[in-house]
Amino acid sequence: MHLRSATFEPLELSAQQFLDLFQNRLTWRYMSLVFVILIAADPSGLAGQLPAAVFLLAWLVAFLLYLALQSVLIVAIAALRQILPRPAIYWPIISLFSFAPTLLLIEAGVSLISGEALKPMLFERMLFIAITVIVFETMYMRFVLPRVLAPAPVPVPGPKPAPTYPAPADTEDGGGRLLVIGGQPVALQAVELIEAHEHHVHVRMRDDMLTQRARLSDIVAQTGPEDGVQPHRSWWVARGAVAGLDRESGKPVLRLADGKAVPVARGRLADVRNWIATYLV
Repeated sequence: MHLRSATFEPLELSAQQFLDLFQNRLTWRYMSLVFVILIAADPSGLAGQLPAAVFLLAWLVAFLLYLALQSVLIVAIAALRQILPRPAIYWPIISLFSFAPTLLLIEAGVSLISGEALKPMLFERMLFIAITVIVFETMYMRFVLPRVLAPAPVPVPGPKPAPTYPAPADTEDGGGRLLVIGGQPVALQAVELIEAHEHHVHVRMRDDMLTQRARLSDIVAQTGPEDGVQPHRSWWVARGAVAGLDRESGKPVLRLADGKAVPVARGRLADVRNWIATYLV
């Protein structure tokens, strides 16, 4: 949709992906934490002006109404992109267009329930509340969204055939070794595939998936050629996961035991062939 985050970085997010965020438990855990912080900090300044039940209800309705309006805007922008693919839309603009109607509606509803004129009070704090909301959204996009959008482990159709070559953990120097990924120790023998995306790595293991903020080069530096191969600057593949060299749409790829294709950079093709001849054949 050609969006840019609050820090002006390109935001690769479709309308469907945005709606799917609300089906992720990590998203709701983060939102629950934000909701508690907003209640405790009370940037609206209404805690001492309203009964506790009305105060909590107002925040809950405002929270859900804001997300609903934002979802409507995202869907509308996706439809508009079919006609106008440019220019880029700055995410805080979407936030403000969702925030303003929410503030007006909540203000009217609270005034109706409490019989108090709260408009001046809310509008005096409008800029502060808006900035607070944008800060929490920026934190979500920077630290939570990459984990939510991390690719799920590829399901293996049927039992995985046993490899005819030893896995890294079975080699003389491979057993019990650990990789430190973003400060977290991970058993080398459990790692099958590592993909780097921006400042994070997505590590596919035999029974799990791990996403950490780390550099692929730091991880590869902990391995040897007998452990695996780096066919592309954004990928590292464990030896036990490689089935062989193949082509897909005319481009060289490493074919994995589960059928997945990993791209091979043309500049590394000769090295990959030599590695296969040394460690797989």
